[in-house]
Amino acid sequence: MDVQAEQAFEFLIQNLAQIPRNIARHSLAALRYAHLYLPDVVMRFWQTRTSGTPIAELSDEHYTVFYDAAWELARIGVLRPGRVAPRNMEQANDFGDHWSITKFGFEWLARASSRPFLDMSRMSEVLSSFEPTFGAGFGQRAVEAVRTYRNANYLASCAMAGAAAESILLAAAIAKSGDEAKMLKMYESAGGRSRVTTYLTGQATPAMQRQFGAALHILHYWRDDAAHGKQTTISEVESYSAISELLRLAQFASDNWADLTR
Repeated sequence: MDVQAEQAFEFLIQNLAQIPRNIARHSLAALRYAHLYLPDVVMRFWQTRTSGTPIAELSDEHYTVFYDAAWELARIGVLRPGRVAPRNMEQANDFGDHWSITKFGFEWLARASSRPFLDMSRMSEVLSSFEPTFGAGFGQRAVEAVRTYRNANYLASCAMAGAAAESILLAAAIAKSGDEAKMLKMYESAGGRSRVTTYLTGQATPAMQRQFGAALHILHYWRDDAAHGKQTTISEVESYSAISELLRLAQFASDNWADLTR
């Protein structure tokens, strides 16, 4: 049994997104007066994935990943524990099994359920693997970009992806110069980003300069557009693209680290 947390998270989202906002109380009766009765969803998931294993014989391992996913949705405000309107139903076994969708949750689900599946737990692992090269600042920003995408906060995700790209540029320049203070001062000066980029790639081949410049596009666009105070129309599509471009930049810089920093 190997279910990534992201699979459970996505399965819950797809199930919850099918529940209408104005569901009638008599329809709620079939759902035990809650939008989600977690054991039922867990059983539906495993019925399509187990071969010859009776549902009654599922172990705690088969369930806990879904309870964790439900608490994650509660943490960001999509769910709240308990029935829709308990009305003095004082049953201890309700806690953990019964969940209701919040007003914010219905709005969030409408956005999140329409996006293409992207295994964010795996994406976090891949981006985190570059942290030894690019530093803790990169790791922090890259993980935040992934987490905010997962929570459907697409503007924040793009801003963090741009900030993580900035960390890659600075890490490479510092590694090349050996003088962190000097590079930070250069970066913070007028036209600093362009100057640091030129310093880093000035002795590289034209082909590498072009490739690095193209990969660094994520910084020029998302760091400038997403992080500024003006209203934006950034959506899931742009956020998905930003994380993908960040991964491309990280891979290119890692593969060519020796040439970039010598």
